[in-house]
Amino acid sequence: MVPPDGDSLEPRRFGRRPARGSGFARPSAPAWPGTQGGPVPGRLLTVEDRCWQCRSKVRAIVGVLVDPQLTSDRDGFLPFDAVGPQLADALDRRTLAARRIGELKHRESPGVPGGYLSNGCFECDALIGRFHLEDLLHEHLMGGGTYSQLDIGVPVELPLGVPARLTALG
Repeated sequence: MVPPDGDSLEPRRFGRRPARGSGFARPSAPAWPGTQGGPVPGRLLTVEDRCWQCRSKVRAIVGVLVDPQLTSDRDGFLPFDAVGPQLADALDRRTLAARRIGELKHRESPGVPGGYLSNGCFECDALIGRFHLEDLLHEHLMGGGTYSQLDIGVPVELPLGVPARLTALG
């Protein structure tokens, strides 16, 4: 006999047992949208700054906000480092340019041998460093700001497995 939630009546070897008197019900793992074959919807998050080289006002991507049930982060925040390559493939350069966001591409950095995928200045294409962006994000949050305040209204669809990858990393 199989209960309505799909569990067998066999005792489980790992994990917690259902609470007494709860029947067969127990909290289930959140449904992963990708299991139905679709990408994971999210919203692009940015911070504003001035380019260190040309002093233009720029925006830089710091991450994506997705359904919190899909990540280990209670807010559903996925940092740029976790989703950068997927964003670089998925986002249209014109959409970014319309919001003063430079191209996402591999750039050389004196502090990181071999360089890395990074944000760049909209005007001069100078690297906008990830440590600086992480500091700006941290300052925003420590000052009482929220991730939602960084949402610039650009929806993104991440390919399957991106939030699962983040939960595996911590």
